[in-house]
Amino acid sequence: MSESVFLTAAIAVAKPRLRAYLRAPVKPASGWSQQQWAGITVAGRDDDERQQHREELPAAIDECDQWIDGDYATVFRDLAHDDELMFRFDEATGSLAIDFSVRVDFRLPTLVWAFAVLRGIAEFMTDGDNGTLTVTADGNEDRILMHLTPKHTAFLDGNRDVRARAEAADWEIDIRSAACDAYQPDSAAETIDWLVND
Repeated sequence: MSESVFLTAAIAVAKPRLRAYLRAPVKPASGWSQQQWAGITVAGRDDDERQQHREELPAAIDECDQWIDGDYATVFRDLAHDDELMFRFDEATGSLAIDFSVRVDFRLPTLVWAFAVLRGIAEFMTDGDNGTLTVTADGNEDRILMHLTPKHTAFLDGNRDVRARAEAADWEIDIRSAACDAYQPDSAAETIDWLVND
């Protein structure tokens, strides 16, 4: 049975580094170790499903890599083509807000894919840049959070990282507000083209 997967991102990054990210080839999910992916298994609705996710994670990573092709801009343009993407950027503050949803038959490979696409931006961050990614799925109250800093990404545990999650929520509001309040009459695809080609 299909379900929707929702991703939101709030990222502070200057335009030149965002442009470099969008132009770069998508890094395969297998570029991160299974240990680095382990935090994604909290998406299970109960202990049995979480255990199933842990067992299926290697295959999900392999499947995700078969979907990845081209650069990051191409991935986002494809999402924009299907009207599933909100992509807003405020150049003055370097604030990026992204929202998209996809309807899927198998949740775990899609979760891996969604995080793989967005976590790649950390490779282009420098001091002062940061971001948070949040993914949820139909009928699942568990939110999976990932914190992005220069050259580093980490899933935030709901019990262990309470303070970090609260801090991320605070500056996420500021980043998203700045990005979404900026005057941008363009579609998501036009915004991406402006970032890549300007």
